[in-house]
Amino acid sequence: MRRVGRRADAPPRPSRARTVGRVAVAAGAALVFLLVAGGWGAQRWMDSTVRTVSALEPSTGVVDAAAQAGDENLLMLGTASGTSGTPGARNGTDTVVLTHVPADGSRAVAVSFPTALEINRPPCPRWDAAAATYLDETVPAETRTSLASAYRVGGPGCLVRTVQQMSGIPITKFIALDVPGIAGMVDALGGVEMCVERPIGTVPAGTSRLDGAQAALVAQAAGSPPEPDTVLVDRRQRLLAATFGEALSASTLLSPTATRDFAAALGRSMLADGAGIQDVLRLLTGEAERTVVPLPVGSVPNTRGNLDLQDAEANRLFKALREHAPLPEVTTPVATASGPEPADVTVNVLNAADRTGLAGQVGDSLRALGFGVGEVGNAAEPSTDTVLRFSPDRADAAGLLGRVVPAARLLQDPAGTSTLQLVLGTSFDGTVRAPAADDTAAGPAADPVSCA
Repeated sequence: MRRVGRRADAPPRPSRARTVGRVAVAAGAALVFLLVAGGWGAQRWMDSTVRTVSALEPSTGVVDAAAQAGDENLLMLGTASGTSGTPGARNGTDTVVLTHVPADGSRAVAVSFPTALEINRPPCPRWDAAAATYLDETVPAETRTSLASAYRVGGPGCLVRTVQQMSGIPITKFIALDVPGIAGMVDALGGVEMCVERPIGTVPAGTSRLDGAQAALVAQAAGSPPEPDTVLVDRRQRLLAATFGEALSASTLLSPTATRDFAAALGRSMLADGAGIQDVLRLLTGEAERTVVPLPVGSVPNTRGNLDLQDAEANRLFKALREHAPLPEVTTPVATASGPEPADVTVNVLNAADRTGLAGQVGDSLRALGFGVGEVGNAAEPSTDTVLRFSPDRADAAGLLGRVVPAARLLQDPAGTSTLQLVLGTSFDGTVRAPAADDTAAGPAADPVSCA
């Protein structure tokens, strides 16, 4: 019988080890593909939970659009507890920041707009914050009102239009973030790592891993001695970058539970037009040199309780951004260490809202923070606005209280003396926050830690 064997010219069979190796390589490539696709899908899902809103109007009020082609301009609104269209919204504003990145990516400049800035508000569709939508009604233009009112009555579109007309810069991306919502996002991620220059409550100076409550404290804490708004803006942007960076990390994107919980918290807390979390992270963490500057405004509110724009300085700043020129020096005064401590301040608290016992509750909160509280009672008539009335001799005390009760609009009474009265209207969002770290009265602050 003939024995059948391999033909002499037959190709050699691959060895078992080589076959196994090829299978392993193919399986590894497939796994990498699945991981990348899964991560991309998780990121898309996160972005899909963010509520979209019509805000951008690229042509309104823009100066020399051709010279600004390719520039990216993110207008980021920070809102107080329950805002950004979330349930229980009270439609208050906390910070307004314009981050400008030129087309060549050579720098990133964040301009901090005070919400008490006096503006001439254009006519805008009325905004329903609770439903996060516009109503079929136009709010007429109003002169000599606050920047906060643009968002309160006209929502994102009115705020964008106002900033564009003031600056001549086209807003290309918009987000509104309910700042207290950062707590839920951070807890969903199991914490985020961040560096702070000084102790803030339970957060030590230096780099540490923050839980949700600590992150909310870092995002909202006012400094003592009073800090410029630019310090809070820089700290908040770094926290947001750390949070979004952790959300887009492989460990989060490949964790169904972390992705689900973060997306839910993000969806409750953020509105956007033209921006996803990757866009925001890129603009906040690029390799370009980063600068935070204040919008040039007066240091003391006018008789309407608003801050006057320093037109000449502001025009130079906006022109430099539009033309990609060196930034001018901004001489806006900032608070110094000579400001009052809570124990130096006594305020009367009046309830003009429809919530029984509100003045007493806020008075107790202020006492717990070390403030003196005088008269506590009801206002003569109900009011929507939450107002902090003060006489010129109490301007420093009003500045401190304004940081502690951010919903309050400062209103100067030029004819009065020794006046400091907090009137709580229906716009009051419940926020009464510590003016500093817990040990502010213990003596001079330690030298700041470098977080560069």
